[in-house]
Amino acid sequence: MTTKQMKLAIQERVAKVPDNAPEPMLKQMLDLIEELAKADLAQMDRMQRFFKNIEEDRSLLHRLAQ
Repeated sequence: MTTKQMKLAIQERVAKVPDNAPEPMLKQMLDLIEELAKADLAQMDRMQRFFKNIEEDRSLLHRLAQ
């Protein structure tokens, strides 16, 4: 998937977010997107490592959230 296709897919998914989604969660997502929009290479590298860690620990984080 190209970057352009991914950006379009993100826009489509955002349009499907329910209006009753928790405001703090939406705020976190907005903050993250804003950081990505203004990030330099070093920041993008840190964000990429962060997402990798989240993905690796997804099941653990999901259990902790319950």
